[in-house]
Amino acid sequence: MSLSTAPASKLTLLNKISCAIFGNVYNPQGIRTGNKILRQRLVGPTVNSYYPNVKQIKLREITRMAPEMNLIDQEEKTRLEDLSERKKRGKGPPKKGQGRRSTLKKK
Repeated sequence: MSLSTAPASKLTLLNKISCAIFGNVYNPQGIRTGNKILRQRLVGPTVNSYYPNVKQIKLREITRMAPEMNLIDQEEKTRLEDLSERKKRGKGPPKKGQGRRSTLKKK
């Protein structure tokens, strides 16, 4: 008895059993299931392992943990100095409620 002369019901049963034995997905209609993509290795862990997991400690965190060290953040100090100079020239931020939008409403 060859496979071509076997009834269709027996062939489908044979296909179903072989899929169960070999661990394949039984899909007689040939519908797209996405099984090919699901079988691929995940990319996320590889990408995450490429970059080192190092937390950068900032000067602000150190001063919070140990205020007795009296550390000074030079960037913050220069920023505050620049801000005070701009305020002296009248170029600083406006007081609350006196910005550009409030002056447009008055006209």
